[in-house]
Amino acid sequence: MTAAAALPRPLGAYARWRRTGDLVFIAGVSARLPSGEIDGVLREGDGVRHDVAAQTRRVLQTIDALVQEAGGAGLADCVDMQAFLVRAEDFATFNAAYGAFFPGEAPTRTTVVVRALPHPDMVVEIKAVACVPVASSQ
Repeated sequence: MTAAAALPRPLGAYARWRRTGDLVFIAGVSARLPSGEIDGVLREGDGVRHDVAAQTRRVLQTIDALVQEAGGAGLADCVDMQAFLVRAEDFATFNAAYGAFFPGEAPTRTTVVVRALPHPDMVVEIKAVACVPVASSQ
């Protein structure tokens, strides 16, 4: 199975990523798995708990794979990210999980709190821009 086959397919009419020159634009990525399930969802009786750190890790791993698919080295090529959280109180947990992926120089980032994401079990979404020189992707 290729890395691309191991990634979830878009549920709508949009590309997972799009290249223009040296820039690769990654569409918003959630913690959705190829099976359709959402990573980081813990069902406890009648309740549901969302593991923000697990969702953040899954999102960044998927972005890494998408940048690789687009011809780059991966997450280190990202220059800008926009993060969307459903709950403001998750920011510290999100920030710690996110920071583990960028021990050195991190991309610029904007984080906003939104009312909801497309599925009630999604609590983190990130879109990214990577800089991958065309010559290095060939």
